[in-house]
Amino acid sequence: MISGYVFNGMNNDALEVFRWLLQEKIRPNAVTMASVLPACADLAALKMGKELHGNIIKNGLADRCHVGSAVIDMYAKCGRLDLAHHVFGRLSERYSVCWNSMISSCSQNGKPEEAIDLFRRMGKTGSKYDCVSISAAFSACTDLPAPHYGKEIHGFMIKGSLCSDLFAESALIDMYAKCGNLGFAQRVFDMMEEKNEVSWNSIIAAYGNHGRLKDCLAMFHEMLKNKIQPDHVTFLAIISACGHAGKVNDGIHYFQSMTEEYGIPARMEHFACLVDLFGRAGRLNEAFKTIQIMPFSPDTSVWGTLLGACRNHGNVELAEVASRHLFDLDPQNSGYYVLLSNLLADAGHRRSVLKVRSLMKERGVQKVPGYSWIEVNNTTHMFVAADGSHPQSKHIYSLLTTLLLELKREGYVPQLYLRMHPQDIVS
Repeated sequence: MISGYVFNGMNNDALEVFRWLLQEKIRPNAVTMASVLPACADLAALKMGKELHGNIIKNGLADRCHVGSAVIDMYAKCGRLDLAHHVFGRLSERYSVCWNSMISSCSQNGKPEEAIDLFRRMGKTGSKYDCVSISAAFSACTDLPAPHYGKEIHGFMIKGSLCSDLFAESALIDMYAKCGNLGFAQRVFDMMEEKNEVSWNSIIAAYGNHGRLKDCLAMFHEMLKNKIQPDHVTFLAIISACGHAGKVNDGIHYFQSMTEEYGIPARMEHFACLVDLFGRAGRLNEAFKTIQIMPFSPDTSVWGTLLGACRNHGNVELAEVASRHLFDLDPQNSGYYVLLSNLLADAGHRRSVLKVRSLMKERGVQKVPGYSWIEVNNTTHMFVAADGSHPQSKHIYSLLTTLLLELKREGYVPQLYLRMHPQDIVS
């Protein structure tokens, strides 16, 4: 019952069944614990997850591989990668499922270098790689981005027994596409002996993310010719591609086709995509109406998309509506405050800018610096705004000055942003 509820996203119901079990004085075993921990993970219920972890240790279940894996996953999804590392380090035996859990956790929590390092260590211990290990490692490669790591893993796949694994090959397509090598992605797809909806979705999304809507739709129709049924992921990729290409009517058509022709109910991410579709085209009132008719409460991805569109098109009124919701849903996310502040500053609303700053100070919100990185000769170079730490900073800024002058000659007018460094906020 617990597993069934979790599988269907009914996490609170799963926890209720677990509480009932305890009230009936039925002692939970390793399977029970491994089943209920994902509910805590999905709800980000860290306190309860810690209580369950304590119970696991007390009852001597901590060394069970599937239990340890579930604990690692719970801590990672609750944002405590440090505790996930601690649990992983204390496991007496580490089977593939435990390694996979830790690699995936690092990859999903913005630690791609650690994920790649764990992947290598996994191989050295003799643990057997599977499609989950490979997919998680490829995901880490796309986050770096580091195509040379991806090529190494691809070579390993060819030598091993995973060269014909559908999910590993689909992850390979995704990796090459996100690292900018669409030709390799297409080649991998063409060489696949068998293709399922995941494979088709990967190549459709690859073309869509590169702004090649015509090729994206051509692959979609080829998918239908091969009698592969599209799913919600397929349409998400297509609607997103329409948004990037500015084809609003096409995006609406495929959204309606998904719900009416194929009977696939629209999820939160589809509505976020629809809001983005209208927002990019400057049709902000339609974007807002889309939010109002959603059959469920919009989350941060939906309101954040609207706020970003308002910033791009200078709509202060709707930006304030979106930001009110975002400040309630995710009050510690500095990005929303900065977006609104920059928009208000552009509109000359100085008093409103000061109010936003005061709110940040009141809530103790610190601006997290955004990083950019580029790979040159297999070395990754990271930068923040106004960064002077790089050994070649003088040459970099000299070239940037030259480029800016060229851009201005071509008519480019820089969009000024409000400086909101942490010291400005807390002082």
